[in-house]
Amino acid sequence: MKIKFWGVRGSIPSGSPATAGVGGNTTCVEIRCGNELIIIDTGTGVRNLGISLMKEMPLRATILFSHVHWDHIQGFPFFAPFFVPGNEFRIYGGTTLPTSIKDILSQQMKPPCFPVNIDLFGAKLFYQDVKPGDSIEGNGYKITLAPLYHPNGCYAYRIEHKGKALVFSTDCEHLEDKPNKNLIELCQGADTLIYDAQYTEDEYYGLNGQFSRKGWGHSTMREGIKVAKAADVKKLVLFHHDPSHDDNFIKQIEAESRQLFPRSIAAYEGLQIDLSQDALPKSLFD
Repeated sequence: MKIKFWGVRGSIPSGSPATAGVGGNTTCVEIRCGNELIIIDTGTGVRNLGISLMKEMPLRATILFSHVHWDHIQGFPFFAPFFVPGNEFRIYGGTTLPTSIKDILSQQMKPPCFPVNIDLFGAKLFYQDVKPGDSIEGNGYKITLAPLYHPNGCYAYRIEHKGKALVFSTDCEHLEDKPNKNLIELCQGADTLIYDAQYTEDEYYGLNGQFSRKGWGHSTMREGIKVAKAADVKKLVLFHHDPSHDDNFIKQIEAESRQLFPRSIAAYEGLQIDLSQDALPKSLFD
């Protein structure tokens, strides 16, 4: 199983010289299970992934949506393989709202918000709403999911392939003194955990001149470490970086994380992880 990061930012794209190293695109992760392609979320990073995939036509892939807030779907209309006849995509997602994943993705491409209708896609798109307890079977892989604490709902996904396991858990708020048992169970023994580390402790709790971000649906590096340790996770990837955090700031967060959990790394665009390798990938800051 191989992972490549195309968008690692949360909330809104943040392109500037100060964020160019880590990258400013919002959430998009590519996963290869042998010859099978899985994409998690279509934030703005999916545009560059789509350009890369154009040399692999015809394309068959599975797309998982953690949830449908803007930063996780805004690249959807700009994914070039959608416009190519012969391509096929299975799309999975769900919310706590009474609206299907298909309707939500279609609505964002309707006037007056967007000029190109979803009906102009040449590829075949098959939609499936998912709920807690569901599992998704693919060719040589299995996907299970767990609900997270996030406004309007969000899912963490565990992907298993040939004895290796990856958990993707972003946009998850921790509750004080009440760990998410569902998430810890989902992460148990995983080779890699990709975790929402958007805020520092000061930002989340409103300390040292910061205003509180409680209730916004995100977590911290230290809470990610708690989950990783409780679930005996081998590698921790700090993800969904706040748009206000530049490269130097994220470097400091990674350094602090490694003091507490040595096998951790801050995600950056272009980072690749091969789950068959035990070694931690090279950090952007090494």
